[in-house]
Amino acid sequence: MEPEISNHYHEIQYAKETFHAAMCHRCGAKMFPADLLEAHMDRHELKDMYLQSELKKLQYSMNRMR
Repeated sequence: MEPEISNHYHEIQYAKETFHAAMCHRCGAKMFPADLLEAHMDRHELKDMYLQSELKKLQYSMNRMR
């Protein structure tokens, strides 16, 4: 269930300039250029996979303790 990558842009204002940035719907991070959003979402997915593997290890350990 990965959030969709949308083409809806948000604005970042820096030094009297306005940049069109993409916003991550999962954590709210804004990034410029907007092409970085796909890599950002991949990192979210990798983190989820890591947490799932750690959870499985804990579940295995808890089941062995019974």
